[in-house]
Amino acid sequence: MSLSSLKKSAPSAELKPVTVDEFIQGAEFYAYGLKTLPSSEQYRGTGEPLKRATFTLGKVAIAQLDTLSANTGIAKSRLIRQWLDNQISH
Repeated sequence: MSLSSLKKSAPSAELKPVTVDEFIQGAEFYAYGLKTLPSSEQYRGTGEPLKRATFTLGKVAIAQLDTLSANTGIAKSRLIRQWLDNQISH
């Protein structure tokens, strides 16, 4: 191996910017041996930045959210956003 092989080269493909949730979900799917995210679970944000929210849940609610996240492979924050979207649309 020579130093010339360590030269910085141009990326082979344009990379699309992703949100933190997309990155985490992609890593989880990769860990499970899946190649891509199911299209129904891909986050299609509005382009506006997300804001951190702090709230308190009881032990039962946290356990339920943990179980749902583990079973679906969807980040807990994404599950909460989906629930909110569902509540608003009904």
